[in-house]
Amino acid sequence: MRARLTLALTLALAAGSATAETRGATFAPTLARLPLPSGRAAWPVVPDAESWHMLSVAATERQPARWAYARSLIGQDRGAEAMGVLDTMRQDEPDLLLLDSFRLAYGAALTLAHHDGEALLALAPAPGGADAPSAERCAWRLRALAELAQYEAARALVSCATPALMARPAAARMPFTLAIATIGLETGRPEAASAVLAGMPLDHPGATLLRARAQALLGQYAPARTLFGKVEREGSPADRAAARLELIEVGLADRELAPGAAIRQLSALTFGWRGDAVEERARALTFRLAAERGDHAAALAAGGALLRYFDVTRRPADFHAQVQHELEALIGPGATMALPRAATLLWDYRDILPSGTSGNQLIETFAQRLVQAGLYQQAADLLAYQLRNRTSDIAQGPLSARVATLQILAGKPGDAVTLLRTTARSDYTPEMIADRQRVQAIALSQLGRVDQAVAILAEVPNSAALRSEILWKQRRWADLVAADQSLLPRAAAPLSDVAQIIVLRHAIALAMLGRLGELDSLHQRYAAGFATKPSGHVFGLLSGSLAGRGGTRLEEALAALPTVSPIDSLAPLLDAPVAPEVPTT
Repeated sequence: MRARLTLALTLALAAGSATAETRGATFAPTLARLPLPSGRAAWPVVPDAESWHMLSVAATERQPARWAYARSLIGQDRGAEAMGVLDTMRQDEPDLLLLDSFRLAYGAALTLAHHDGEALLALAPAPGGADAPSAERCAWRLRALAELAQYEAARALVSCATPALMARPAAARMPFTLAIATIGLETGRPEAASAVLAGMPLDHPGATLLRARAQALLGQYAPARTLFGKVEREGSPADRAAARLELIEVGLADRELAPGAAIRQLSALTFGWRGDAVEERARALTFRLAAERGDHAAALAAGGALLRYFDVTRRPADFHAQVQHELEALIGPGATMALPRAATLLWDYRDILPSGTSGNQLIETFAQRLVQAGLYQQAADLLAYQLRNRTSDIAQGPLSARVATLQILAGKPGDAVTLLRTTARSDYTPEMIADRQRVQAIALSQLGRVDQAVAILAEVPNSAALRSEILWKQRRWADLVAADQSLLPRAAAPLSDVAQIIVLRHAIALAMLGRLGELDSLHQRYAAGFATKPSGHVFGLLSGSLAGRGGTRLEEALAALPTVSPIDSLAPLLDAPVAPEVPTT
């Protein structure tokens, strides 16, 4: 809704100050002839009952009744309701947006409803207009700019807005007076702010708060502390939160409050008060104090909140880099924080990591630390985030294989299969495709889908050893004997550790199948090679059928097998335990 309105306002302003023309009897020509709302009569208040009666009896004259009701609502500071009435008018007559009076009313309603950015658009002067802006328009623009913390721009409108403000009753003038006083304080003019506030009631909490701020800026800490304490006791929740923040700032200014104690008090304040300028100022102060003290965790929490929830343009140009530095101090190679806690921090603040190579390197380094500590799932989650959000094109190929590998080690082969299938691309290099297929085959075998795993490996070059390993783990003896034919070493060749394990496993498979003739041939072929090897006695155990003998010789042979694996670095994946699936409800 708000986005569509912004577009409509933009188009209306682009159309210039053309006179509205619509079909049939419309209100726009009448409103165009009326003077702009200004002075004491700008927003006349009408009792709601009377406004509702006028709306109920109006037939063709409903738009004038709506206009009177909207002005009355603005006069009562009921901006959201006024927006609803003006929206209805605009829907019936889109040309109303071309009229200065309507845009002024709409801008006032938006300002009261705290839609300040849209309010500035509605209150913008018509393009090419030569007339000086009206005082009423200046007053509402000043207030919207002050809400957006654009204080210098707002200060430039004070002179223009003054006639409209002086024409108002004192009560209606108060919000604008408070805005002007705030502008004076934020632009380094506490004396001017005090002068503006001189006419405000002494018991007004907002005015008291600003008077105390002016005194604090002038170095009058004792009276400022007294006034802040009064507001903290008697003001609204928003005023009390602001007063608490000001007391902390005064304590720091007169050195009665240590930075560490100030950080604790600021933390307590922001725990219970969120979402406005008070929190923003409190977070900014926390970040500065914590960074100066080397309290990286507190600085990161405050800086992260400022980056995520507040207007970054109000921070220094290098603020993002400063927050990133605090994160790196906690998770970098030289950090002393416990690894699980550091992993949680990195995951919570992953959106703050530096972009490009430096951020990727930080993730890679930390993921390696997690792997070394056996925290495979955390490492997989971290690299999966990098894969989906920081990596594109064919660079996803090797990274996806690595993430899937970690998921298998974490006992989640199903997640590994899903990841590899969802990250498939046609432009991966043959080497990348082969690596991904090997990992996928292992994951499928872990899920018990051995036939699918073997089928995938049939298309992967140099995968005979992995295929044999999968079949060995699954005790698929007949398939293992067939797969081993290409792996068996030459009879005259020296038997390496890997060659020995291949022959021994082949012998076990033949013995389990009862294929004694082939087993005898295998003994004749490799007996000389095993004669001088430590595994020779294992080879000797496998001299006949193992079936029907209680499994004793098989157990002895399996226990005595060398620990070397034909597939090197892939072996731990096949040995990884599979975590049980958690049922979903």
